[in-house]
Amino acid sequence: MTTFVAFIVIFGSIVFFHELGHFIVAKLAGVRVEEFSLGFGPTLFKKETEETLYSIRIIPLGGFVRLAGMEEVVLGENSDEGQVNEVSEDDPRSFNNKPLLVRMATIVAGPLMNFLLAALIFAIYFALVVIPPTITLIEPESPADIAGVQPGDQIIQLNNVKIDSTDEVIEIIEQSSGQPVKMTVKRDNQMIDLEVVPIGSMGSGRIGVQIDEKLRVPLGRSLYEGVIATGRVTRELVVSLVQMVRGKIEPELAGPIGIVQVVGKTADLGFSYLLFLAAILNVNLGLLNLLPIPVLDGGWLVLFAYEGIRGKPLKPEYRGIAQFIGLAILLLLFVFATYQDIMRLIFS
Repeated sequence: MTTFVAFIVIFGSIVFFHELGHFIVAKLAGVRVEEFSLGFGPTLFKKETEETLYSIRIIPLGGFVRLAGMEEVVLGENSDEGQVNEVSEDDPRSFNNKPLLVRMATIVAGPLMNFLLAALIFAIYFALVVIPPTITLIEPESPADIAGVQPGDQIIQLNNVKIDSTDEVIEIIEQSSGQPVKMTVKRDNQMIDLEVVPIGSMGSGRIGVQIDEKLRVPLGRSLYEGVIATGRVTRELVVSLVQMVRGKIEPELAGPIGIVQVVGKTADLGFSYLLFLAAILNVNLGLLNLLPIPVLDGGWLVLFAYEGIRGKPLKPEYRGIAQFIGLAILLLLFVFATYQDIMRLIFS
């Protein structure tokens, strides 16, 4: 049950902010938004305002924004309310009557929102991460000095026990007078094992260091690290995708079953790990939607680029064929990913 709830919260929030990007830019551009929906299939909840229907549907695997004058909804399917996306050709609030750059901005806003959300979540993750107890001062000729401990070393483990506070360091050192203590420190992003022998009477052992309490990553630094992490994950995903297309690595796709499994296992590790996963999934969705496949955001951008180069949009019949091919590709990918999920379940 926890796994399912975690999946709904994470995936639902990712889809919500993606569609919110389309929605906000469309509203700012004066496009009439006829429906904002989370999920597909029969409607569980709906609220209708003067011009927009807000709905939540039973299948939590996507969502869509339906814009007036747009033949197909953004990342979705037609409403089950029986409405048709028809407006007069001269309606100023029709999506198709907006300038090309406005239409492109409306489409780009969805993936862009996912990348921004990923950066923010990464920043929150880094802000929650604490810096382990750090050695700031070492007495000359002390046990720590003799063992090779250096200022700036972060104490990760003592005698193979993970250290979470300065009090734990003091307790172990005080009770280990005259006995070797295995100390694992982090120095320049490398783990180093040292052996230090505390001096003094039993219960009052010391190694001759001054230690700072655990510190949190400053807000400004966490925001910077969030942006850097988003760029790094995006680059790694692009490289992996290119390698898959070239046949250099085996395609490994995760469908709904696989994603639910990953979310469930991550939830068991703790909240910070869920944050990290949510950020990665946001990058995945943002990048996926930029692929030049019709029915995805990237497919719309290709059509708009064609319109910009030729000075006129692709004929409706050709666009319909392209949308059909794109949908077929997505269905094949979905089936393949689900097949891989099932095979992993059987052979795991």
